[in-house]
Amino acid sequence: MALSIRKASVGEEAAVLSFYENLIDEMRGSPYPLRWEKGVYPAADDIADAIRAGTLYVAEDGGIVGAFIVNHTQGEGYANVNWLWQGAATQVAVLHLLAVAPSVQRRGVGRALLQFAAGRCRADGSRALRLDTLPWNLPGKRLYEGFGFQYRGDVEVYYPSTGQIAFSMYELLL
Repeated sequence: MALSIRKASVGEEAAVLSFYENLIDEMRGSPYPLRWEKGVYPAADDIADAIRAGTLYVAEDGGIVGAFIVNHTQGEGYANVNWLWQGAATQVAVLHLLAVAPSVQRRGVGRALLQFAAGRCRADGSRALRLDTLPWNLPGKRLYEGFGFQYRGDVEVYYPSTGQIAFSMYELLL
């Protein structure tokens, strides 16, 4: 596998959205289904905004096989978590839409994406990297915990594609 990770470029919006929409289709009916919904989350505007902001990254190996957004946007429920890092919110990075194509899962792509994101966040001066995941996402939880993220509890969060449900919250001190 010749994996490369880079910032997505303006003009790639359709390809990135297609990656996520294909993933939604491929994961339907799996033991760990996504709660993402085409046209709702991720939406084309979310992808375009993240690319313009320079916060969306893609992993490629003959095409997009992984992606994520990392920024400083914490969801509403994040205020209800007992985080390890209690400093300035500007020093907190948040990982969104981390995804790996089923065809390359269990080949180190997820770990490579986390390494890349953590490295970028450290370089930008962030002191913590946070994320939320669905409580039944056992492969994701194993990945995060194996990488060093600490579980900080389940907290109710509202997202348009899921409604109000409990999400498992994770934090990595950088």
